Amino acid sequence: MVSKDKNRPVVLITGASSGIGEALAIEYSRCGADLILAARREDKLKNLAEKLSTGGTRAIFSVCDVTQDGDMERVVLLGQSTFGKIDIVIANACFGVKGPFDAMRLDDYRRQFETNVFGVLRTIYATLDHLKKSRGRLVIIGSVMGHVAFPETSAYTMSKFALRALCESIRLELAPYGVSTTLISPGLVESEFRKVDNSGKMDEAQEETVPNWLVMGADCAARQIVRAIENRKNETIITLHGKILVFLRYAFPRLFSAIIAKVR
Repeated sequence: MVSKDKNRPVVLITGASSGIGEALAIEYSRCGADLILAARREDKLKNLAEKLSTGGTRAIFSVCDVTQDGDMERVVLLGQSTFGKIDIVIANACFGVKGPFDAMRLDDYRRQFETNVFGVLRTIYATLDHLKKSRGRLVIIGSVMGHVAFPETSAYTMSKFALRALCESIRLELAPYGVSTTLISPGLVESEFRKVDNSGKMDEAQEETVPNWLVMGADCAARQIVRAIENRKNETIITLHGKILVFLRYAFPRLFSAIIAKVR
């Protein structure tokens, strides 16, 4: 049954079961949006949708793996049949493959790109016609590491550099349709990201290795991201340390390289 309320924005979020995706769902719920939540973990999605629904939000969910052809089309069909439109698409699903280059194999890079790059492409292709109709907003969650490369992160960094190139390329193509393209480049934000191993599986025993003072709360990050989306900004870098790193990388490249070498 299609929702009759056309004034409420409809937001589709991949990777909505935790971290930035979950925080964005909560923030958009506060803003009065209808939500289409997609991720691999059904129990987490169900709990989040039920939590938001008790507060009056209309939230639906669908188990989805962005590496599988057809999964995103199924999510979009559910959202369209429920709400009749899609205004904002947030391609957030990702994970990080890490390790020394000489210990990595081609399959590691393929697995990284299948989620972080081709998963985003699947999301865009499945939703683009709907965004053109609504003159909506396409949002891609990149990373500060789409600007800055660190040792032993080549697979993840490559994937995020690729997303930045994708955003810059399609932004002008989609503008005539009224569709804005926003790249979000977070630094260290509260999430389960650092507990996911190189195969994309959660390791609950993995301890957080980053000091708490350096990690921004997911709710704070979500507020900044929503503001950037509403203003249709081209890119927003989240976290102060992220902004500093990107500034140093471009303004003082030799100094930046020396710092990274020293820290390593």
